[in-house]
Amino acid sequence: MDRVILHSDLNNFYASVECLYNPSLRDKPVVVGGSEEHRHGIVLAKNYIAKKYKITTGEAIWQARQKCPGLVIVPPNYALYIRFSKMARDIYRYYTDQVENFGIDESWVRP
Repeated sequence: MDRVILHSDLNNFYASVECLYNPSLRDKPVVVGGSEEHRHGIVLAKNYIAKKYKITTGEAIWQARQKCPGLVIVPPNYALYIRFSKMARDIYRYYTDQVENFGIDESWVRP
């Protein structure tokens, strides 16, 4: 039998969780970013709508705002992301015990 390994990468993970958790954000360009006041103002994640404005991960929030004046910036909520990451991993472990995690939003799964 051929060896099969599934790679799971949860797209736009932080922004996707924020839009799931807060439905009022779903139709808006959203980035999860650090605090501009504390000089940590970079884009950590963006949703698909924000991607249409060519906003990139690691970009300064002030630059992202220039590209998209209506941009919604949400501070990161790592406890929430860990909760959803665990939920995804629990799904994988339902099917197999061979799960290798890579970061908060990626895993390799072998059936």
